[in-house]
Amino acid sequence: MIRRGVSFLTRRTILWQEHPKVVVVSKQQFILHHRNFSSGSMLEAEIVSPLEKDLKEALANHRQIFLGGAPTKKEIQESLETIRRFQYRMEKWEEALKTEEELHYDHYDSPLEMAQTHNRLAVLHQNLQNHSKSRSHFEASLRYFKEEVHPPNIFHAEIGEACNHLAALAAEEVELELAMRWLDRSEPHFRHHGKNMFEINEDDEDGENQKKEPAHPELRKCLENQGKILRFMGRHEEALQLYLEIEKNLLMDDKEPDRDLKLDMADCLLTLRRSNEAEELYISVLEEIDFESLTAAAIHHQLGLIDGDPSSDEGGDGTTALMHFGIALALRRRLLGDAHLNVAKTLTAMGVVKHVFKKDPAASLADLREALIIYRTNSDFENDEDDPEVKKVLKNISLVQKDMQRPSFRSSTE
Repeated sequence: MIRRGVSFLTRRTILWQEHPKVVVVSKQQFILHHRNFSSGSMLEAEIVSPLEKDLKEALANHRQIFLGGAPTKKEIQESLETIRRFQYRMEKWEEALKTEEELHYDHYDSPLEMAQTHNRLAVLHQNLQNHSKSRSHFEASLRYFKEEVHPPNIFHAEIGEACNHLAALAAEEVELELAMRWLDRSEPHFRHHGKNMFEINEDDEDGENQKKEPAHPELRKCLENQGKILRFMGRHEEALQLYLEIEKNLLMDDKEPDRDLKLDMADCLLTLRRSNEAEELYISVLEEIDFESLTAAAIHHQLGLIDGDPSSDEGGDGTTALMHFGIALALRRRLLGDAHLNVAKTLTAMGVVKHVFKKDPAASLADLREALIIYRTNSDFENDEDDPEVKKVLKNISLVQKDMQRPSFRSSTE
């Protein structure tokens, strides 16, 4: 759903997170056919996707049923559904859309079929970036599920899933309040699926019964997406409570919180200035992962923020913070390239720490100016005043330059 899967990953879109999630991309398995040539022993390798082969066979079979006479409506429907299945799996969205539309208009008529076909059409339009059509089909699917398919006053996961999709569309267009309303509507359907809404007791509302029966797998995703939106809206305490509920009720009894959940919780705690708790979580994750990964770089950056906070109880001199920022910067340069925005983010933090703790204006300005170049290179804005990141770096540069002019600052660095 609302996922670093929905495209929330640009600089000005929602649901961006400091720590990158691992996205597993499934690749088609290939069959390697070898062909002998009569001219010698040379072999030529021909790579054929089994799904491509299956799709061609399905299309050939579809043509064949018409050559054999007058096929029944059921035969045509089953043939088209087979074709659609392979088109989906191969991500041939435009072809799948045409097949689904034929099924939608010529073969489906029951309320359940109409609800499901509207849902598939919505997903296909979403994959093709046709958001208006996608929203229209999701809303139609939701109406069929609520009004004609499922009994009234009963929670159903299918209704929750339709609401989830509508939340994703709203979030993608940065309509945060609307996205949150759709997620709020989807949550009880995942939390209480199959139950009568008039018979839900306090234990159900508190999540206590989640231990007695497995929670619907989409409930955790729903709560995580709510948390991401709340954090983007600055409501970190509410987001943290959702993450704590996931930790308490939606993990196996003998399982520690997974890495992504720990990082989400740590980010909230850091923003809420509960630095010691955040630091413990960051370090626990750091001990579990590849120390040369992007996630490790992000954690070192966050640890640098903790140790580089002048108001921190730790009372450090910035040395530990610069160590963490140095590791983060080296990893990000190597893994992302010198011009990436996350490189600029770490450079900015390093520049501030060098100025505040080390009284080294030359080194501070060097870091800040390099960050400024990267931000300007990546900026979508026409002028500096409209870009919040550029404005922030320019302000820091100005503060360093002003401090350099003060006699007290000059004498302290001599």
